[in-house]
Amino acid sequence: MNIWIITIGNSDVQLWTKDHWTNLYRTVRSQLGDRGFTPTEGTDDRFLVPGRVMGTVYGQSQAQDYWHDLAFPLLDNFVGLVQHENIKIDQIILILTDQEVVFSRSQRRSTQSAYWQDTCTLEPIVATYLKDKLPQAQLKSLLLQPQSPTEGLDDWDSVLKLIQSELAQLDFPDSATIYVSHQASTPAISSAVQFMSLARFGKRVQFLVSNEYNLERPANVIGNSQYLRGIQVQQVKGLIQSGTPGAALHLLEFAELKGSLEASVVAELEKLVDFFNLNRSLTDKSSEFDVQAATARIVDGIALIERLFEQKNYLPGIALLAAAQETFLRCAITTEIKGRSVSLSINGTQQSFPAADLIQWLRRGLQFVSTDDLKHYWSVSGSSKEAVNQTIKTLKLETLKQLQFPIDDNRFKRQPNQIGKNEFMLKWLCHLRSDFQPWELLQWSCIKKNEEEEYEDDIRNKLMHNLQGVKPEDVVKYLLGNQKSPDTSVIQVYQTQIKPQFIAAIHLWGLPFTEPKLAERLQGLADGIRIQSTYDK
Repeated sequence: MNIWIITIGNSDVQLWTKDHWTNLYRTVRSQLGDRGFTPTEGTDDRFLVPGRVMGTVYGQSQAQDYWHDLAFPLLDNFVGLVQHENIKIDQIILILTDQEVVFSRSQRRSTQSAYWQDTCTLEPIVATYLKDKLPQAQLKSLLLQPQSPTEGLDDWDSVLKLIQSELAQLDFPDSATIYVSHQASTPAISSAVQFMSLARFGKRVQFLVSNEYNLERPANVIGNSQYLRGIQVQQVKGLIQSGTPGAALHLLEFAELKGSLEASVVAELEKLVDFFNLNRSLTDKSSEFDVQAATARIVDGIALIERLFEQKNYLPGIALLAAAQETFLRCAITTEIKGRSVSLSINGTQQSFPAADLIQWLRRGLQFVSTDDLKHYWSVSGSSKEAVNQTIKTLKLETLKQLQFPIDDNRFKRQPNQIGKNEFMLKWLCHLRSDFQPWELLQWSCIKKNEEEEYEDDIRNKLMHNLQGVKPEDVVKYLLGNQKSPDTSVIQVYQTQIKPQFIAAIHLWGLPFTEPKLAERLQGLADGIRIQSTYDK
């Protein structure tokens, strides 16, 4: 199936002669505001009249006897190409204009007003021409009618929306080829038709083009590849700038454009995808639980959270912030106890043990090394398993006491392996560093809540356990530690009440990091996205 979308322009219907104009015009002059329109000399001995006027005059029944007065130079060229290439056109879509709402009566007094250049009245004339040339094709018209007097058809944004709305109504089979003639009409309409037809129909689009200044040259069919690739590149740029490099990379792969870009640009995009997934390359023998690597992920996360909140992507921002805070607690505690030792009495002998050998950051968080390792390390033995386990428990509690852990909590005394819980980690960190001041969200999210408070007030738990949605005011309340502030936006709260305090805390522990300049990096990559020409290669 072949579809032909044609934009009809002001000069697509012309006159070979003006001999009959005066008599025909006299009968419809009142319909044209009693203005005096006279054909002006064009090219190749043809005469020009504004489109709305031409359609009104030659669309009347009396003009049927003078059909041969009419010339269709651009359409002749296109139809000649279609017939020469044996392209069977099954359906024709005519794009016409009507700006009656845009121009007032006083504005229409001028014969130079763009109102008179509308093409809506040309529809029956063009339809008759096309039915004669391509009788098998079905005809359908799309009328561009601005609804606001401030947004005429020279307004690029409003025209793009109009074209988008009209083309959205069209639904063709996937196998159909869509031929598009977009040169006629205003530059805004031409560009919008070109852009939106590619966006709507993609690779199915072929362009019929002609040299409107030299119609003796035959029209051509131009493939969509360069047009479409250009649009896809702009889409990739937009996705990168918006902070969705993964989608940009997917589009490059889907459109098979990766090979057309510089290798360094593609590599940087892949690195950005890793960055947005907090994937950092690790040096040999390093661990993702090393403080330096984890701190880098925290700082990356802080930048990503800001980007998410700027884009109003609150749910992923909340989840990432909770993870960043918990990771920070582990980094800070690991850093603080590094180099410290504990003195324990083992089998009647006082011995010193490095804290870092006893408490480590493992996959499940901060915890003592395994009981078997502790038995061997502490050389603990006994007559019964219960006695050995009791000794291990006592030594754990003594270790934590010397490391300033808050072991006075009865719940913890019963289960000393809970050192990795947020509630205990925050208390521990505050004991280790009295100059540390936790921000409201960190403090509130780490306190022990009863069950009703946890599920009524903590929107993180609503998200993580029940997949409930949130509103901006809910997020603000959450970020402020369950305190309402209706006049503050989410991003303002994050940028003033959380991010600075978070960065200051990282500085307090001297954790090594380089704060990423994410916006600049995204823009720089977007600027570097361009298709290499044969000259570049």
